Amino acid sequence: MINRVSLHQDDLVAIKNFCEKYPDSEYLTIEVDSSSGIGSIVTVSLPTVVNGDLVTIVKTIVDESGW
Repeated sequence: MINRVSLHQDDLVAIKNFCEKYPDSEYLTIEVDSSSGIGSIVTVSLPTVVNGDLVTIVKTIVDESGW
């Protein structure tokens, strides 16, 4: 099965800027929810350490406000 995601260049810049805030994180996860049938919600999450605790930071890159 092939899943294809189309992102605007601005979305890629937003993902890059988000990742650069957490340089110690080694990877990121991109999730795409297209269950609405209208468009897709794209979130990016990455693990990092805050005050000695391992946490996952999540940012919404594309939401329904742009539809």
